[in-house]
Amino acid sequence: MESLLIFFLLIAAFFPKTETDAAPVFWKSDLNGFNRRLPLAEDIDLPYKIRGAPVFNSSLLAAESVIVADEKTGRVLFEKDSYDKKSIASLTKLMAALVWLENSGDLDGVIEVRNEDFRDGGIAYFLAGEKIRAKDLLYSGLVASSNTAMAALARSSGIGSENFIALMNQKAKKLGMENTRFKDPTGLDYHNISTASDIFLLAKEAFRRPEIHKATQLEKYEFRPIGKNIPRVVRNTNWLLNGSLNSGVYKVIGGKTGYIEESNYNLAVRVHNSEKNESVVVIILGSPDKQSRFSEARRLAEWAFNSYLWET
Repeated sequence: MESLLIFFLLIAAFFPKTETDAAPVFWKSDLNGFNRRLPLAEDIDLPYKIRGAPVFNSSLLAAESVIVADEKTGRVLFEKDSYDKKSIASLTKLMAALVWLENSGDLDGVIEVRNEDFRDGGIAYFLAGEKIRAKDLLYSGLVASSNTAMAALARSSGIGSENFIALMNQKAKKLGMENTRFKDPTGLDYHNISTASDIFLLAKEAFRRPEIHKATQLEKYEFRPIGKNIPRVVRNTNWLLNGSLNSGVYKVIGGKTGYIEESNYNLAVRVHNSEKNESVVVIILGSPDKQSRFSEARRLAEWAFNSYLWET
């Protein structure tokens, strides 16, 4: 019997182990002494949920579609129907601004506003024939959501309306926004369609641009058309900049609103926690009224920071 056992051991020594025979691979422990990933277990990435932290009740949200994600890792912290396709209104302007900055981007350039640039919706800040600095148009489009300003920027790119929109769709595809289609640069066309999960990808990219980052933090912006002395003031449509989330630990460091009748009220907002030195992005689509998108975004941001840890 002993000789038979020795025989099988000698046979095994001459044949290497197959992949299925190999010993299981274990990752170096990086979370409280447990393996980072176990077979068939959920991947544990930072930030991770605090044990015992309350679950956010999605039935309490009036918004149709929501996502809250860690800005750095993209880990989803909360979602409600985040892959449902919705009309996104002026959240479109984040993509239009990105495309303009990448293809023109001369903030010191001067653009003459033309009759063809005027769009319905919002306050009229410009007159036909006025010459406006490109930076003033960009900031008016992002701060006050001026449709005319964004239309003038897109037209001034010199690549044509159809090509500009094509570049917006190409950029969306490059960012992984597979459920997004753009039809115009302002958001007035209700066929501008996306999802909360796609808008997170757009917001993360857009808020990284210093020009967009700066503009979307301003409560108001003042400019003068070329040759005119009386300043014009545009005010931000993001009510969260009024201090309701900008006190103590929390600060809004980027945001964009959107509304047309077909989309209801939308919001993309970036919230920073100074104690954790981390940021989350909250996307709200399809809120039934102007106020609820802000109050729900605030509740979700505060819940996320109170429910997750960014350090082991």
